[in-house]
Amino acid sequence: MPKFISLSNFSLPAQHLLSGLTAAIGVLVVAMAAAAIGGFYAAAAAAVGATCISIVDIPTPPDFKRRSFAIAFVFDSLITLGVDLCRDQPVLLALIVIATSFTAAMVTVYGRIALAMCMSMILAMVLALGTTLHGIAGAPAWQHAALFAAGAAGYAVFGMLAAQILAARHKRIALAGALDGFADYVRGKAGLYDTALEIEAAYGGLIERQVTLMERVDAARNLLFRDLQRPQERQYAAALVAMLDAFETILSSQTDYWLLRRHFGAMAEGPALLHDIRDGVRQLAGMVTQIAARLDGFGPDRGDEADAEMLRRQFRAIAARADSIAPLHGQTETDHGQAALELRATLERIGMAIDAIARLQAVTRQFAMAETVLATVKLEDFLPPRPYRPRLLLRHMRYRSPVFRYALRLSLAMLCAFILSEMLSRYFAHGSWILLTVAVIMRASYSATRQRQTDRLIGSLIGCVLAAGMLHVLPDAALLAAAFISIGLSHAYAPVRYRITSTSASVMALLMMHFLSPTAENLLVERLLDTLLGAGIAWLFSFVLPYWERQDVPDLTTGLLRALRKYTRQALRPAPAEQNYRLARKDVFDAIADFAGALKRMRSEPGLQGGEMPRLRAFLAASYRMMTQLAALHVLLRMRGRDIAPQALEQIVAPRQSAILHHLGGTAPDAGPDAGPDAGAPAQALVADTDWPAPAALAQRLQQAEAVSALIAEQRPGLPDVAPRRKGRGQTRG
Repeated sequence: MPKFISLSNFSLPAQHLLSGLTAAIGVLVVAMAAAAIGGFYAAAAAAVGATCISIVDIPTPPDFKRRSFAIAFVFDSLITLGVDLCRDQPVLLALIVIATSFTAAMVTVYGRIALAMCMSMILAMVLALGTTLHGIAGAPAWQHAALFAAGAAGYAVFGMLAAQILAARHKRIALAGALDGFADYVRGKAGLYDTALEIEAAYGGLIERQVTLMERVDAARNLLFRDLQRPQERQYAAALVAMLDAFETILSSQTDYWLLRRHFGAMAEGPALLHDIRDGVRQLAGMVTQIAARLDGFGPDRGDEADAEMLRRQFRAIAARADSIAPLHGQTETDHGQAALELRATLERIGMAIDAIARLQAVTRQFAMAETVLATVKLEDFLPPRPYRPRLLLRHMRYRSPVFRYALRLSLAMLCAFILSEMLSRYFAHGSWILLTVAVIMRASYSATRQRQTDRLIGSLIGCVLAAGMLHVLPDAALLAAAFISIGLSHAYAPVRYRITSTSASVMALLMMHFLSPTAENLLVERLLDTLLGAGIAWLFSFVLPYWERQDVPDLTTGLLRALRKYTRQALRPAPAEQNYRLARKDVFDAIADFAGALKRMRSEPGLQGGEMPRLRAFLAASYRMMTQLAALHVLLRMRGRDIAPQALEQIVAPRQSAILHHLGGTAPDAGPDAGPDAGAPAQALVADTDWPAPAALAQRLQQAEAVSALIAEQRPGLPDVAPRRKGRGQTRG
């Protein structure tokens, strides 16, 4: 089956499905109201206004949405009025194209949430350029702009009402989406125990799953950590906090998979033991999936403690088998002893992960448990800054800013497209589609532009074929329904599957033009030619004032190392302040996701040196392993630190911490005049009232963490220094 028509490509998160459905209904309501009041052409103009402003109607907090609607309404209405007033003045229209394109591109400085605002402004301009006023002949130009503004205002009112009604549903769906991402991550973690899979390939897939998970967590956090008046809303917020704690516990089950596979893979019963662990971790992922399904309304509403207890018994049986296959016998210095100790520690942390997910289940069911979780966290510290702050925009009004360069590049490309459309106006009735193609393809980076170019071309071709078939066989009533369905699909798939969005947008545009100009000819051919011309212009201008993803590598590397140092200092404290630790953990999660995302986008950039990408991938993999080692050390110190005398604990941790911070480029703290015994020694005499070799396990884990930090120092991309960079780039993370 071709990749594009694979069913997995049509899967859609419930939140985007609900958002698309809301947009389609909103535009339909506005169009019907305008038709009842002013007739067909009034409905068409109002529907265009509603369609443009509906682009910014994405799942965001109410205050974000009010601000987005207000800004989009003002800019879209002014752009439409300006185009209508200057319709016979090509020079003035060219200036409007430049000003609109530059402003829309600069808005993207506010991050992913502002991309919709950018497209709303561009679409308003393009549709105004392509609109004829014969339906309201004799009326002043401002009347069309007034109808557009009325439609936009009507949709804004509808959107705010829908947001209030669906607020709890959006929060529940956002939480379920994050849980699904977490379950997918846990399933990827299970693959590391599968001896049939290459460890490096499994690690690469795991990092990509974490990037996806963090994107969903960011979106959920922005919704769930605000407006907590009702108990259910507080419960959702607590569930996300509990999920992140469970995620950290899963991270802490990081182990030396090479050691386990090498040692147990050579034993008769070893591979079967590792595969049993793999199957048990997959069942753990199934528990998370059940929680998400119950929140979505598709799972059974029953108690989950029985599942957790059954899984605990299963892992106790695995632990008993491990003790019989590889008894420890206190021999922690030998290869066998290290492998046995590593396996025993891994099984204990998996048991803790079961407890953490059982706690997550309880939080989603019990309000009292949710309040207990929230009592330990200040949620406002984890929220992103509010968008559309003028100071951030002004800070990027300089040539070195990648956003400013993108604004110049887009403005030049749109001006070129406008001039070409004017030259072809004798042959093309809707040359403004060339501008729309340029706008939707061009992105701040070359790699994103290239991917959009491919998706746009393929989507437009498929959309034209579908529209041709519909126009040939369907009556007008069915075509009108298909147009509104296309609006919803375009809106829903825009954040996740742009090729589908391009397909549905092409269908929508062709069907709307059929109703506005029933006698127009060659619309399908014109649409394809416009797409090809626009894609060519976008590709050519992607090399003008380019900003390559690899130019961000030094800053991303510095940020990642800084986050790892901060996390190291918090994780290696026996009892860190809860809020400080959580913030350090969030920073390193985000830094890993940012670096991985940039690395993924760099793959299609020209001019990369042959050995550059493997080294960057190795650096990312080592950084990920460092993060998991620190999570494991934090859990170990929290659970077993009391089994070690405080002075002995300091003697074990301090030398290794100094070495780790040195490798990560930070300033190593003074370990004191007496560094104590060798941190790699078992130090069995330091055990306080327990037969579990906590000092040996801690020393072994610290030794592994130091080895990984040394690997990071070796693989680190060349940097002039790793001092914290000054604020100025203003990059934001949704």
